[in-house]
Amino acid sequence: MEFVASIMDTVFRPLKDYFARTFGYVMSCGDYIDALGHEMDELKSKRDDVKRMVDTAERQGMEATSQVKWWLECVAKLEDAAARVDAEYQARLQLPPDQAAGVKATYLLSQKADEMRTEATGLKEKGAFHKVADELVQVRFEEMPSVPVVGMDALLQELHACVRGGDVGVVGIYGMAGVGKTALLNKFNNEFLISSHDINVVIYIEVGKEFNLDDIQKIIGDRLGVSWENRTPKERAGVLYRVLTKMNFVLLLDDLWEPLNFRMLGIPVPKPNSKSKIIVATRIEDVCDRMDVRRKLKIECLPWEPAWELFREKVGEHLMRASTEIRHHAQELAMKCGGLPLALITVGRAMASKHTAKEWKHAITVLKIAPWQLLGMEVDVLMPLKNSYDNLPTDKLRLCLLYCALFPEDFSISKDWIIGYCIGEGFIDDLYTEMDEIYNKGHDLLGDLKIASLLDRGKDEEHISMHPMVRAMALWIASEFGTKETKWLVRAGVGLKEAPGVEKWSDAERIGFMRNNILELYERPNCPLLKTLMLQGNPALDKICDGFFQFMPSLRVLDLSHTSISELPSGISALVELQYLDLYNTNIKSLPRELGSLVTLRFLLLSNMPALEMIPGGVIDSLKMLQVLYMDLSYGDWKVGESGNGVDFQELESLRRLKAIDITIQSVDALEKLSRSIRLAGSTRNLLVKTCASLKKIELPSSNLWKNMTNLKRVWIASCSNLEELVIDGSKETDPSIVLPNDFLQRRGELVDKNQPILPNLQGVILQSLLKVKIVYKGGCVQNLSSLFIWYCHGLEELITLVDEEQETATNEGEQAPGICKVITPFPNLKELYLHGLAKFRTLSGGTCMLRFPSLESLKIVECPSLKKLKLTAGELNEVQCTRVWWDELEWDDEEVKASYEPLFRPIH
Repeated sequence: MEFVASIMDTVFRPLKDYFARTFGYVMSCGDYIDALGHEMDELKSKRDDVKRMVDTAERQGMEATSQVKWWLECVAKLEDAAARVDAEYQARLQLPPDQAAGVKATYLLSQKADEMRTEATGLKEKGAFHKVADELVQVRFEEMPSVPVVGMDALLQELHACVRGGDVGVVGIYGMAGVGKTALLNKFNNEFLISSHDINVVIYIEVGKEFNLDDIQKIIGDRLGVSWENRTPKERAGVLYRVLTKMNFVLLLDDLWEPLNFRMLGIPVPKPNSKSKIIVATRIEDVCDRMDVRRKLKIECLPWEPAWELFREKVGEHLMRASTEIRHHAQELAMKCGGLPLALITVGRAMASKHTAKEWKHAITVLKIAPWQLLGMEVDVLMPLKNSYDNLPTDKLRLCLLYCALFPEDFSISKDWIIGYCIGEGFIDDLYTEMDEIYNKGHDLLGDLKIASLLDRGKDEEHISMHPMVRAMALWIASEFGTKETKWLVRAGVGLKEAPGVEKWSDAERIGFMRNNILELYERPNCPLLKTLMLQGNPALDKICDGFFQFMPSLRVLDLSHTSISELPSGISALVELQYLDLYNTNIKSLPRELGSLVTLRFLLLSNMPALEMIPGGVIDSLKMLQVLYMDLSYGDWKVGESGNGVDFQELESLRRLKAIDITIQSVDALEKLSRSIRLAGSTRNLLVKTCASLKKIELPSSNLWKNMTNLKRVWIASCSNLEELVIDGSKETDPSIVLPNDFLQRRGELVDKNQPILPNLQGVILQSLLKVKIVYKGGCVQNLSSLFIWYCHGLEELITLVDEEQETATNEGEQAPGICKVITPFPNLKELYLHGLAKFRTLSGGTCMLRFPSLESLKIVECPSLKKLKLTAGELNEVQCTRVWWDELEWDDEEVKASYEPLFRPIH
């Protein structure tokens, strides 16, 4: 019986349990839901404990183990599923009895809750971890693809010194596109950083123009072994910061276009003496400054020797076996690349299969006129450069850059020159009232282009230059990417003897033929779209046919300077839109009456035109829009009352918009008239007083003659045969007869500080062919004078003469050389002194005084045979320019003085 009972129990117990469980699922659904909730509460409590341990580990630079990550993911999934089961049960409780769930639905819900409870129990048991996190595992270094770099050894060493030095945390590398910034970073990574055993990790990121902070965080996180699931950018930044602060890292950020916010990324800025470093590479210098870079390295284009080496390598060995003619052409092509590695590589590869001299010569022509036609140039060189152009923030900057391409290659462009053109074209508007402010805006635009690595410094701070490849890019853009090659018809500095035929002018918007050998313009072009015509620098050009300008209705800028034309052609009145006319250094003798029809003219440049003798009455008076009029070393026969025979001075005074004037004056009446005209005097920049026989004495700086000339920069006095004294008297800055409240005087309608110096902007004085003149010192100084040129003043015996009554009292700064003479400082900021052709000049400092020049840097002495000693105090002097013969004949008080001057000698011939 027991055997039978055992069999019955074995067979029927599962059925009994099944029916009991089934009955329970149907009748006790709430119990199963409650059991699941209780088990889930315990599991979630366990989960919270594990997460706290994980967070603590992560703050210490560790990361959760894979097992813990899997467990947390399973708990999260089960929690969501349990919440849905409970929500379904609660919803059923709200149903009316007639809509209650059926037996099957109740059974399935209870079954699901029971299975989940079992799963929660299992997860709870598995949540007892021996450890929850491990140290991060990151890739220490990654070797980057690199190419051989030429001519960068010194820069690599300098970069290495910056990284090894403790005082710089963030290093910036900047330079134009294609100059080798990426190649430098890759080589630095591969050769210098990989061997640095004290660096934990080096991370290279090519940021690019369309950078994304999330992508940058992910790249860094992947290298550090950090996972980002279910983390916000702010949380990721916190993790990165905690990890990176505990290691020595080097972060290489290449191709930056905008500053990065290190704080938002989670990148700690290395502190002084830290081994961690951040190196950023960009085309835009300003990006470095806006990221608080403490050391900037500019990558320049290659000098000739390494540039030629790189070019030869890309052409191939056959170049060295080629003819002398081909090698000569190859050198010319390489030079036209301007030392830019990307251009040298591209052009070199394009010429690798060229084996005849004619092919090479043709390539030179193409590179001059249409460089985009050379194989590979458009894609490999011009497009990368265009990215910098596209990144410029305004159309004004883009137009200003394109305008610079009108000048020849390797030309140092005067900033004021290009700014004047841009004002004439309308690129720089009249938002500002003062001409200096308008020009300052132009200087700011050019500065922005330099910051963007699209322009370079010229021969000095007042000039800019354009790299040949940037110029090629600009002309490519201006020609609508090579599809309209005559839209900007530029043949500057290419040796033209004849201008291109007028059929090529018809679609042109800008034409640049400057610095050629054009002899004559004998055709009448039809250029309805032409805005700028630059013909300057054709010294043999002496004839322009009548009617030449008849069909240029849109012309705004015309430059005929530095040509030999003696008259303007008839029909110039047709230039109804002309804003800028430059006739500087031409042979024009008379301005045509037609010029008065140019009523929109804003710039009229007539300087250095000594042949100009005739200006018809009413011409100047008609130019009501004129803002700039330059006429120094030019026409000066102004009529004042009954004095003079030329243009009535009243015509100048009628120019209400005039903001800047350079003027030549030939009579005392005209000079006084100018000084009394508040508007004209205040607009005067350069003043030339010449052949003024009645002028016997002139005083600087505090004469009433100058009180309105607040913007005067240079005074040039020439061939005034009866001028006897130039008086330096800065002891009084105001007219004592004028008394205003609060110790102010009124000037130009404003209250001005009585202590403000007269002639605050005077920088240069030129004295030329003044046979009787002496420079007489009474006291004070000419405060801001930086250059003094004295030429062919044959009666001048000493630089400064003290008047007798002042010799006992003039102490200037209260300084006296013991037992010898007074020490005076008439020109405290003078940097340049040039003495030329002074037959009787014998001393810089007379017996009664010693001159002190605290700022003097350059002294030039030519044809001063009576000057035997250098007697002056000039602590900043760094050169004395003179002939070897004169230098060798100088007399010295002792050998010590001679030895102190010897290093300053600079021979001239």
